Amino acid sequence: MWSPASRRLRRTRTHPTIDALAASGIRWANAFSAAPVCAPSRFAMITGVAPERCAPANHMRADGDLPTELHGAGWTQYLRDAGYYCTNNAKEDYNAAGLDLDRTWDESSPQAHWRNRPAGAPFYAVFNPTMTHELSMAFLTPSPPPGISAPYLHELAGIHAVAPTPIVGGPTRPDDVRIPDYYPDTPTTRNDAATYLNQITQMDSELAFQLRELEEAGLADDTIVLYFSDHGGVLPRSKRFCYDSGLKIPLIARFGRNVAHLAPGNPGSTIDDTVCVSTDLAPTVLSLTGIALPEWMDGDPFCGPELAVSQYAFGMRNRMDERYDFVRTVRDKRFRYIRNYMPDVPNGQHVQFMWLQAGYREWASLNQHGTLPERHARFWTSRPAEELYDIRDDPDEVTNLAARPAHAEVPARLRDALDAHMLEINDNGFIPESASIEGYVNSRSTQAYPLAEIAHLAGLAITRNPMNLTVFHQILRHPNAVMRYWAASGFRLLGTHGARVAGDLRDAFAAETSAHVSLMLAEVLVMVVNDRRALQHLADAMARHPDGWIRLQAANALDRLGDRARPVSDTLRRVSLGVVGAEPISLTRTAATHTLHALEGWSAAIP
Repeated sequence: MWSPASRRLRRTRTHPTIDALAASGIRWANAFSAAPVCAPSRFAMITGVAPERCAPANHMRADGDLPTELHGAGWTQYLRDAGYYCTNNAKEDYNAAGLDLDRTWDESSPQAHWRNRPAGAPFYAVFNPTMTHELSMAFLTPSPPPGISAPYLHELAGIHAVAPTPIVGGPTRPDDVRIPDYYPDTPTTRNDAATYLNQITQMDSELAFQLRELEEAGLADDTIVLYFSDHGGVLPRSKRFCYDSGLKIPLIARFGRNVAHLAPGNPGSTIDDTVCVSTDLAPTVLSLTGIALPEWMDGDPFCGPELAVSQYAFGMRNRMDERYDFVRTVRDKRFRYIRNYMPDVPNGQHVQFMWLQAGYREWASLNQHGTLPERHARFWTSRPAEELYDIRDDPDEVTNLAARPAHAEVPARLRDALDAHMLEINDNGFIPESASIEGYVNSRSTQAYPLAEIAHLAGLAITRNPMNLTVFHQILRHPNAVMRYWAASGFRLLGTHGARVAGDLRDAFAAETSAHVSLMLAEVLVMVVNDRRALQHLADAMARHPDGWIRLQAANALDRLGDRARPVSDTLRRVSLGVVGAEPISLTRTAATHTLHALEGWSAAIP
């Protein structure tokens, strides 16, 4: 989990192996992941299909609906059928329900290795070093004195999937780093950044070890080495967020002497075409190995005989652990366009796992005390419906150009590209999690999921224009539950403007048959008229509904309501303590605990 953005964090170069690999191979300057977090991206990496086509694979973490064409196994089955020995060492986290790992890999374990293959067999081997994982940033102490190194632990050479290991130092010191302009530059954030960069240095040493293994086995000339990540960096406003800091990843390919004819360029060259590695990986490897590409895959080969150049790379975000959000984005060579379908929700929603990092806890505390400049405080406030950044002139993505007339052509072009992509892949993101029409097959029914109509309605909702209230009012009686859900979402985004039809909202709530729509209408009624019956409905759903995802959605609604949720504090406390609710997931308890802490005035820095 290393992002090219890390180059902007440091003043010295401390990853010599990666630099050497780029010098002897080909580097893509505009490579991205499908999501700014591991599991949805890894779903795409094992299927060749965008996670948002296969809900709930678009959520972090979930049991995604596998494409039926895969018959329960990953795309590597095609390699195995062609005689390749396929291994994964060792992270899986594929977000896929029912994935048959025995049919996907010859071996997937901390001991999996190409050297275990039958004599002379071709191989496809994946190694996932994890010392740069976000977990290794949890509860850091200040950096030790300079001069202490953190080399790759060679005694662990037999287990390539090194678990997050303590970093005792490295070449990068806190004074050596540059903090991006979107979050505070403090001793804490500098310490975090220095530690992360030293973890990258350690990972660089492991990469060197693995490359030496190929050399010593006499296989380097016959092997293609791909170096990439499943998402961008892990420092604040990186992982989980649809900016370059969360989505841009390294992509380097080194072609051995005997396979150099497959390379799309000369050694040391840089290609600036956009690539979505998560979806493009499967068709690329199949193309390089001469295996026919399935038409149903979403990606395109970025090298090989069937190379295809893409103008855009698309990305997405939905639920992140206990917090719901809905973001879609598109990137070309210069600009990033972002669309926020829940613009009232700040980027800085409390995600417990994220809060294990000291930089987030400090940032939250500074915001709570009102000491942040605007560019840092905006992380904690509502967002615009659209964002546009010129990456060439504003690599930190701080200046939103979406509403500036001088750039009107750019968001219009990217807006159209994103709309077309969402329709092409049948984006499931508009469907509330756990609704029966989720999934690769179920969502294909245009009667159950009229995507073009729903997307248009959601587009009206995020403008937050009171002129659209009549439209939302009419659709509250629509026969399609997802349409009603987005009409209710439109009312939620209009806030108190809905008060003038409060009676009709109450009638719609009383008549509603969908649990998902009922939650949204209940939240609206609490917002606009402080309806106690609706508030109790949310509390009861959080505590007792048989669907765990409904419970979590209710907990999120109560959190968004803030002080209006105070009358149900006792229920929040009981859920927080695990006293009520048959809870198959811990996320609802986590969400309820944070809401309770906020109501009781606890520090925002508490994980």
